[in-house]
Amino acid sequence: MSLSNEELKSILEHKIALLENSHKEEKNISLEAVSSIVKILGLPNDFSALAHRYFQLHTPPSLIWLHLSECTGCSESLLRTSLPDFLDLIFDFISLEYHETFMSASGHQAEAHLETILEKKDFLLAVEGGVCAIDPFYLTIGAHGENGYEILQKCAKNAKTIFAMGTCSSYGGIQAAHPNPTKSIGISKVLEEKVINIPGCPPSDVNIIAALCFYILFEQDMSLDDQNRPLALYGKCLHDLCERKAKFEAGNFAQSFDDENIKQGYCLFKVGCKGPYAYNNCPKVKFNSKTSWPVAAGHGCIACSEENFWDDFGFYEKPMSNEFAYNDFSSILATEVVHNASINELNSKNILLDLSSDSSGIFYYNENKNNFLDFSFEANPKVFLNQFAKTKIAMSLVQNFQEQFQSHYNFIQENYSDESTTSTNVLDLFYFIYPFISGKKLENIDEFLDLALAYKFKHPSKFDFKTTINDQAKLDVSKSLRMPLIYILGGLDKEAIAFGLVFSLKEHLKQALKACKNQHQKDQILIHSHHEKLLKIFWDLTSI
Repeated sequence: MSLSNEELKSILEHKIALLENSHKEEKNISLEAVSSIVKILGLPNDFSALAHRYFQLHTPPSLIWLHLSECTGCSESLLRTSLPDFLDLIFDFISLEYHETFMSASGHQAEAHLETILEKKDFLLAVEGGVCAIDPFYLTIGAHGENGYEILQKCAKNAKTIFAMGTCSSYGGIQAAHPNPTKSIGISKVLEEKVINIPGCPPSDVNIIAALCFYILFEQDMSLDDQNRPLALYGKCLHDLCERKAKFEAGNFAQSFDDENIKQGYCLFKVGCKGPYAYNNCPKVKFNSKTSWPVAAGHGCIACSEENFWDDFGFYEKPMSNEFAYNDFSSILATEVVHNASINELNSKNILLDLSSDSSGIFYYNENKNNFLDFSFEANPKVFLNQFAKTKIAMSLVQNFQEQFQSHYNFIQENYSDESTTSTNVLDLFYFIYPFISGKKLENIDEFLDLALAYKFKHPSKFDFKTTINDQAKLDVSKSLRMPLIYILGGLDKEAIAFGLVFSLKEHLKQALKACKNQHQKDQILIHSHHEKLLKIFWDLTSI
């Protein structure tokens, strides 16, 4: 469980008091460097003075840095730190006791020193590179003929904490890409000890140092996501931090890498940027002493901090459309029979998710039948376009759609009335989206679902719905109705957009169902639909 800022502050104050009573000699520590670290960690400003005082007095902890199956890019990134300077880092913040690359000239002496540090059982462990645990001869290194798996186990068993530095040690990296001849995997797959992942190919020097310093300051784990990545560093979608995001919203995409508009800040999504699928802080911290980062330099993000990014995201200079997939992760519907509940089965102990064509909602009984889902949207595509194009960015998006998909735009203008149509049925989202991506009306929902099921990638291009939980779950989709225009201009195909809508709708209905179940203390979730495919796609929501 993560600690509050007040609890962290109390820990730090207590540690400082102990150090001050021991009359330790003070070190000359850069306040600017400490303040930068505190800011990256998302801690309040008043932590800067406390952290600075602690680093002045503390004894730098020993750090062992192992190299397994990797390219040394993570160490190269670390060498380029400026706040703190690398030499200040390894002498004043930490004590770098062993690093195979930096100490290669020391030979046997370096290995002997490693054994000495291991005997003390008081060190931090950073591992760069994946491990070949199944066929360990691929990483047999050194004069003693030890393999990487043996070295990893030997060092990990007595480490105070373990960091997987980079995507290779976190997930296996490029070595683990299909067909993975060395059977390389992330170190957490073979260790019983907890591993904190700091992925990236390479991760920024800032993220490496921030992760180390948090543990040094508090001797606690940071708040982690479901992949054991620190939320302070990997908790936000990279796309939301990007300086080119306004061009994405306006539908202004570079068409090729020799497009002069790249210099004008045009979005790189159409030439393969995977920023919307990646979680990292690269736009904020940059690389090479905060000089730049790939997207600023003119190349798209390749989602290198995500697991299996070499295999899962397709060609890295193409958008994630089926045409550019070299793996097929398309969905397969369950073959088992699923129960299509009816409204008559609703009782005081269950909830009914109704996905029928004439109504939709999350229904429950508390004396009376109630709908927990508060949902409505403008379901007329033509009216939406006219109402949406109010701001400069929105007008640019609609204009780009009109120019680049003229037949789609004209179809909407010619086949829909000028009258506003408010819908309270979530299934009408499928009918609303379809003319934007196909230039015609949707005849039946199965046609839309078939597109979603045919998508070959596993990562969705999400719609930014917003769900607010109070007495009801308010599902607001009004802002996200622009997404099909953006995605189709950015080079995604119909399958990608359909899959993104289905995924996003499921994600937010799951939030609403979970809230309804907890608030009203219900035991079971039922689902009803006139469409068998829809029933099977959404069936897993009944197991929340």
